[in-house]
Parts: sequence; structure tokens; C-alpha cells
Amino acid sequence: MKRVLRWIGLGFAAVATLVVFLGLGAFAASEAMIRWPHAKPPVLIARATDPGAVARGRRLATVAGCHDCHGEDFSGKLFHDEPAIIRAWAPNLTLAVAQQSDAELDRAIRHGVAADGRTLWVMPSEAFAQLSDAEAADLLAYLRSFAPKGVTQPHIQVGPVGRVGVLLGKFDSAPTALEKAAGRRPADLGAELAQGRSLARACVECHGADLKGGGATGAPDLTIAGAYDPEDFEKLLRTGMAAGNRKLGLMTQIAPVRFNAWSREEIGALHAYLKARAAQAS
Repeated sequence: MKRVLRWIGLGFAAVATLVVFLGLGAFAASEAMIRWPHAKPPVLIARATDPGAVARGRRLATVAGCHDCHGEDFSGKLFHDEPAIIRAWAPNLTLAVAQQSDAELDRAIRHGVAADGRTLWVMPSEAFAQLSDAEAADLLAYLRSFAPKGVTQPHIQVGPVGRVGVLLGKFDSAPTALEKAAGRRPADLGAELAQGRSLARACVECHGADLKGGGATGAPDLTIAGAYDPEDFEKLLRTGMAAGNRKLGLMTQIAPVRFNAWSREEIGALHAYLKARAAQAS
């Protein structure tokens, strides 16, 4: 019996050792994927210097949700805290703009690659990639209107569940998300609906580059907007509440903060575009 118990003990020890080595291997592999540098794409952007650039950039930053992650004063903050998955701090952009060129900042925003060549994670570059050069320049003008303050924020900390997600391809880096979104844009439905299509780019972060939904948030295809009448759609964007005062999770949180920057006419243009898109899909 002692010999049997000894062999059982050795077996458990071997299994435990194997589990430890597999865990260390998985950690090392995920860490390499998270920290792997990315080639810096060429960027050429002209600085916006006209008097209206900062105001236009402020509006873009509001609608895009830049302050949601980076804070009202852009000094950065911890904006996602699930230790098993990820603890994510948004960088202090007031320090970044003081140290980096427009090209370096734009590379991070629209390409997901940091100034030092690091691959960025939890940065929705696939949404910002749809900004024009002029819009990106306006956004940078707004960022540069903030004086340097605060401290450098920590890099992201990825937990065990998050690392498994990285290894299985469930969580994408910003450049990978961009590659997957390449060529996908909200459908062009003609000149009459061009304004609404342009505004729909603000929906890309959650609803996908082509507005067909899915992704980490599980957001629906925006053909659902075809079921809204104009009044209920405006209420949704102003308050985040659906018809019948139903809450819609993340939409209820972000809509009042972001989309009140739009006029009634702009919300109407977006609704007309989404309604036409839904009709085309039916």
C-alpha cells in the first residue's frame, strides 16, 4: 500500500509540475503577444491651425468618447477594472502631446501603434481610422489645447482569463482589429444620405466597422434602427433609453454623454441613413 501511495503521490506531483510549466508557458506566450512591437506605419498629417480647429476637435472627442477613458482633463485614469480579465489605464494624453509629434499621436489614434512601437490594446483605432486627415488634425488641435499635468499612467495589466482570450484570438490588439475591419465601412447609400453615413462612424466602436454588430460588446446590427420612429430615435440618442423607457446597457451609459453634441437635424440625418440601410437589407 505504501508503494501504491508513493506512486500516486509521484503522479500528482508530475501533473502539478506539468500544470505549472504549462501555465508559465501560456503566460510567456501571451506576454510576448501583448508586448510584441508593431511596424510603424508611415503617417503624414498637416497640423490644423485655423481658429475653429479646437472647437471641431472638442466635438469629435465628445462624440467619439475620448473623455470616457482618458478623463475630462485627459490626464488618464483606470477605466476598466476586472483583474481576472484586464485592468486598463488610459494614458495621460496631456503628457503625450507635450512629448510626441502629430504623426506619432495620429499613429496611435488611427493605427493603434504607440510612439515607441508598442502594439496598443483596448484602443478603438478601427473607429478612429474612419476619421479623415482633416478631422484627425482637428482632434489633435483639441488635445494640444490641454497643458501637461498629472502623472504617467501604468500600462495595462492582463489577467489570467484575459491571457487565455489573447492566446485564443478572442481579444485583438488595435492593429489586428484594424486588419479585420479593413475594407468594411458603413454602406454608401448616395449623396442624399451622405451626412447620416458620416455621422454613423460614431457607432463603429460598438456596432462594427460596417454597423453589422457583434464584437466584444455584443452590439446589434443597426438595421434595428429601422424600427424606430424619429421621436423615439432622438430620445434614444439623447437619453440612452429605448421606447418604453427601457435601459440598453452600455448604450444607456454613453449616449447622453456623447450624442447630445449633435443637433436635432444631425440626429435626423443619422436616423434617415440607418432607416434607409435597414430598408435595403430587408
